[in-house]
Amino acid sequence: MLETRFKWLYAASLALSGAILGQMLLYALQQIFKWKSLFNIFDLCVILFKDLHVPAPVAWHAVNALILYSFSAVLWISARHFLGSIKSMKLVERYQDPHLTEQYRDKFQLAEGRFQIISYKAPIAMTIGLWKPRMILSSGLMDMLEPNELHAVIEHEKCHMVHRDPLAIFLLSIISKSMWYIPIFAWLADKYPIMIELRADQYAITQMKQSAHLGSALLKLLKQSPTPHVSLSHASFAETSMNVRIMHILDPQMKLPFKWPLIRLLISLLTIILLVGLI
Repeated sequence: MLETRFKWLYAASLALSGAILGQMLLYALQQIFKWKSLFNIFDLCVILFKDLHVPAPVAWHAVNALILYSFSAVLWISARHFLGSIKSMKLVERYQDPHLTEQYRDKFQLAEGRFQIISYKAPIAMTIGLWKPRMILSSGLMDMLEPNELHAVIEHEKCHMVHRDPLAIFLLSIISKSMWYIPIFAWLADKYPIMIELRADQYAITQMKQSAHLGSALLKLLKQSPTPHVSLSHASFAETSMNVRIMHILDPQMKLPFKWPLIRLLISLLTIILLVGLI
């Protein structure tokens, strides 16, 4: 039930942010090319703000600054991710162990190019890539885990690949940072990765038909030093809410401590009405 609500909230956030960015783009094009203003369903909001006697120059400059910031943030985050992806791929190719990669890819029936093992001492298990996600494991992780624990980790990462979770994390990062003035986006960007990890944990438990191996793998990783920082959007086995995940593995029926942010929802709604009304 909770996962379904998060999915709907995620979809609604993408649709809403896309609509706002689309309207901002239309507004900017109208200002640049002097197009005739097109009718939209928010024209009544414009009338409302006129009735509130909001000074036109103040509103115009504020909206232009907000639009410039939002699109600049989108471009900056996208460019940073793109450059981070290039750098990370070069490192992966540099440290890749072709023999181990082929051996385990065949063992777990993973497609070519969707799974790579790198020779790296620190334990790493993550899924990267927006359109064609791939699983990255390190030799340090494989040395640390027992075969069944490693199997559970691979099943966990498979779930991230199937659902393209790095793409979801990337999109939420963009909308939460480019539209920080709508606080529900920041809340979702913080909580949704937890739900992603819990879903992947549940998938791994289902595939393994028990939770002991996944739980012991998490505990081992919890005792290790932090995973090296990666600058691009990714879904990592050992970076998100370890304590919550361990408790959920021990008691799958436990109620997760999520409180729906009613105040943030209200502020977000008012902000959207104000924005669209001014635009």
